[in-house]
Amino acid sequence: MRKTYEQMIECNCDMANTLAIVSGKWKLLILYHLLNKEHRFNELHRLLNRITAHTLSKELKELIGDGLIEKTTYNIIPPKTIYNISDKGKELEIVLVEMKKFGHRHPLKISDDIYNSRNVPEDDQ
Repeated sequence: MRKTYEQMIECNCDMANTLAIVSGKWKLLILYHLLNKEHRFNELHRLLNRITAHTLSKELKELIGDGLIEKTTYNIIPPKTIYNISDKGKELEIVLVEMKKFGHRHPLKISDDIYNSRNVPEDDQ
């Protein structure tokens, strides 16, 4: 069990349980990109252009472990692996869409220098 889970579960609160599952710099963006389309690893890596391959792999494994996304590997040459959102993950759709709308209505107003130094992911296009 991840340390974050252990700390959040101690709160014995539904919101804390949800935060324990979706917390992380990239998880909500990954889920958002998988809402309407399945993606391969490299496609997600391109969409989230500032994430490292190691971090993406770690986040995907945790999302799979939490049942929010599914991984399908096709036994072909070359191997093909697809990630898609699970039924459990689809339950977050309204929240994810509303968060995107909120971000559109209230964009960060920071200089390019600060933006680049913060390593904030770019808009989801």
